[in-house]
Amino acid sequence: MKSVPKTGLYLSTKKVKGMRLVVEDVFAEEGDDFYLVNVIDEASKDDFSAIGDEMDGEQWEALVAEYGLVHQA
Repeated sequence: MKSVPKTGLYLSTKKVKGMRLVVEDVFAEEGDDFYLVNVIDEASKDDFSAIGDEMDGEQWEALVAEYGLVHQA
């Protein structure tokens, strides 16, 4: 398992360059490989009626690999 993602802004470096996603929450148990990530596009992060996505660790890691997502500190 790769490390659990940090909350905050992620930028795409492949395919859809300029895509900006915000990881709002990460739910993980110590010592467990399973985790959930709540993510929403940056343009909708302050819209309380907007619906984000919840994905498990495998789905998140596939998204990171496909779009080359990198965390912005």
